[in-house]
Amino acid sequence: MCHEDYQKRGIFTMQGMLMRMLWRSKTRCWAVFTALVAILAVLAGCATQVNTKTDPIAQPQPVVEGPSVSRFDNSREGFIINEVAGLSDASRRDFDNAVTMLHEKAFGQAIELLEKVVNRSPGVTAPYINLGMAYQQIGKLEQAEVQFKVALEMFPDHPVACNQYGLLYRKTGRFDEARKIYEQSLASFPDYYPLHRNLGILCDLYLKDLETALAHYEIYSQAMPEDDNVKLWVADLRARLGKN
Repeated sequence: MCHEDYQKRGIFTMQGMLMRMLWRSKTRCWAVFTALVAILAVLAGCATQVNTKTDPIAQPQPVVEGPSVSRFDNSREGFIINEVAGLSDASRRDFDNAVTMLHEKAFGQAIELLEKVVNRSPGVTAPYINLGMAYQQIGKLEQAEVQFKVALEMFPDHPVACNQYGLLYRKTGRFDEARKIYEQSLASFPDYYPLHRNLGILCDLYLKDLETALAHYEIYSQAMPEDDNVKLWVADLRARLGKN
């Protein structure tokens, strides 16, 4: 069976001064969320089409200095990552153009623009994460690792950065490090389901820890039932473990 990772379409886009990354487990995809003065739209590799319908937050969140995390109330699952982005107009234009290039797979041009953004505006995680992902796509893994490290220095346990860094660790044969970074981020963001999926793949195919793999596949599959591949992986592991 083909075990595909969540890695290729987790590209950040942003507008304005306040960036918000919103994971809505109820809609089982990334969404665009407008709040106060800006938007951060995160496009991830969901199994279904991105749903841009949004629900209001019960209580408006204040603008804060540095990254912060807030959770939904009213028993809704999900979280918001807030960042105050001190980007110049030139940096915002370059960032938006770089995102377009990433979608078009023009990775070299995107890297050139993102390098300008981080040099001019070094205090925001999204450009570093996108830059690391672009370097991954062209096989420059050492440069990618540098970018993920910078993002995680600014925001430890950032779920997207940890997810991508875990894939890089796995690709370079550092399986224990990959497991550690997945588990570390899941301790803070247990409802970021791509981490469960990729940790399951790691434990299934590389660490041969089938019990742990099954547990994370099942968590993911319960939240994302439209992913038929993971349903097959669950059935396969349950059969191999004699749990059918």
